Amino acid sequence: MIKTKTVQIELRFYGDGRVIQIKPGHFLGGLPDPKLGKNISFTVHRQIADEDGLINPIAGERAVEGSFQINVSGNSKGYKELGRYLLALAELDTAEDEGFHEHHDRLVSEDGRTHLHVILRKRDKRLRNSKRA
Repeated sequence: MIKTKTVQIELRFYGDGRVIQIKPGHFLGGLPDPKLGKNISFTVHRQIADEDGLINPIAGERAVEGSFQINVSGNSKGYKELGRYLLALAELDTAEDEGFHEHHDRLVSEDGRTHLHVILRKRDKRLRNSKRA
């Protein structure tokens, strides 16, 4: 069963929400950077097939060091769906599961040469003095 929830959200834009060309190759508008602070973090690990054929990070190996660029391309429909997913994740009550995470391991680059296994971890902890409703 899928349940829906309506969430009101305020969106922020530079300008009036449009990107406009002010002269050839120069544009004005866009989105302010999200204010993430220490609320989001990431690591990058190499992956190999384990003895069961599952793709996993190399046990005990530290995160990869370096500078990487990941280009994400999409249309409005794709970004709306991604936004809907991320907002649903933000609203999901995971207080009972301190290790809650979602795997997205079928992410393959447009040319098929790169495989990404993105794990979204959510760290919502129930306050010690909170009571269940």
